[in-house]
Amino acid sequence: MDNYKFGTVDYVVLVGMTIISTGMGIYFGGFKKKHKNKKSVSEDTRRTNFGSEKIDEYLMGSRNMKVIPVSISLIGSFVSGVTIIGTPSEIYHYGTQYYLIIVAIILQGIAFSYVYLPVYSALQIGSAYEYLGLRFSSSIRSTASFIYVFSMLTYLPFIVYVPSLSLSQVSGINTHLIGLVIILACVTYTFMGGLKAVVHTDVWQVAVMFLSLVAVAVLGIYYSNGLVAVFDDAEQGGRLMLANTNPSPYVRHTVWSVLIGGFSFWTSVNAGGQHMVQRYMSLPSLKKSRQASFLFTIGVSIFIALCCFMGLLLFSKYKDCDPRSAGMISNDDQLLPLFVVQSVGHIYGMPGLFIAGIFGAGLSSLSSCFNTVSLVFLEDIVRGFFKMQPSERQSTILIKTCIIFQGIFAFLLVFLLQHLRGILSVCNSISSITAGTSFGYSH
Repeated sequence: MDNYKFGTVDYVVLVGMTIISTGMGIYFGGFKKKHKNKKSVSEDTRRTNFGSEKIDEYLMGSRNMKVIPVSISLIGSFVSGVTIIGTPSEIYHYGTQYYLIIVAIILQGIAFSYVYLPVYSALQIGSAYEYLGLRFSSSIRSTASFIYVFSMLTYLPFIVYVPSLSLSQVSGINTHLIGLVIILACVTYTFMGGLKAVVHTDVWQVAVMFLSLVAVAVLGIYYSNGLVAVFDDAEQGGRLMLANTNPSPYVRHTVWSVLIGGFSFWTSVNAGGQHMVQRYMSLPSLKKSRQASFLFTIGVSIFIALCCFMGLLLFSKYKDCDPRSAGMISNDDQLLPLFVVQSVGHIYGMPGLFIAGIFGAGLSSLSSCFNTVSLVFLEDIVRGFFKMQPSERQSTILIKTCIIFQGIFAFLLVFLLQHLRGILSVCNSISSITAGTSFGYSH
């Protein structure tokens, strides 16, 4: 990649972000003193339902988390490195029709807040699949929970691979070694601190993600021919499109596929994904859960819009010479890292900040999956499917063993991903198979 290599400042920025992330997780989860809430308990306050206060605190933050950290954590749970790397590449190749996904996100936010959240809050569930057991049967609950665990296990290597690949391109360090470091850091603070560690660490990681994207976008415009030229290039290159109403299912992006498919997919993830429901249920009331849903919808829409705009910057820069065809990169998912190196790589610390943002996205999504799959494993599989009632000590061992297992499994599957092209579409395709099934169950 233009023979660019990380400098000292870049390494300082990246290592500093990783150390702070791990340290914050350990502090908030393991060392910060617990303050009891002396406020009177309202009728809308949720109950403890994991058998002990210790387990409930580890998995649900004692259901007394704050709105803003949870909202930011929701964003971090969904916006992974796959989104940051894959979305610009998608816009670069197929145009701006995908921008309409923002409309679908807003619509699902409204539907979720007023259709799903009241039900979840009234039932005071701890797991999204607990609702399926109450509405249908334990067999439906078990089936959906197994599907979810499978989907998360297949999603884990994508989360690890993207930041590993990005750093490897600019540092020369082996991709698998970087993946191992990411997994070890994430397992450490998730293992020690549970949901509180994950949520508070997410706040820092999402801030780094957002700062890195904004910095690259602003500087990318500054060093290009200007904002107007970016859109002119997109229009002349046939990339500026928002009203493709072709009904053919073989067209990659149309108004129908993006709005209908996007709404269904995002609703299934937000309403049926345990990594999302867990955070909403960690808040003390329906009102606060709705506030978190509103902030999440706005925040993730901004992130997606920013990632789509990065795709326009990519096209403006490489419209006359496709980097893959020219041999500068071997995979389309390397487009954005290449752009960063060539556009702002001369600014000390900027490549490091960008990679730190990708790392933050990866750590945030990875820790979310670790914590959530552990909850589903204990609540829906051990207790729901096998009808076992482990003690507090046994539950703790099961949860933490599950976290370690996920780390090992994710590391092993990373070896398969280096042969794939178009990581966003591949990841979304796998997720849609399982998310669509669960979405159908919930109706």
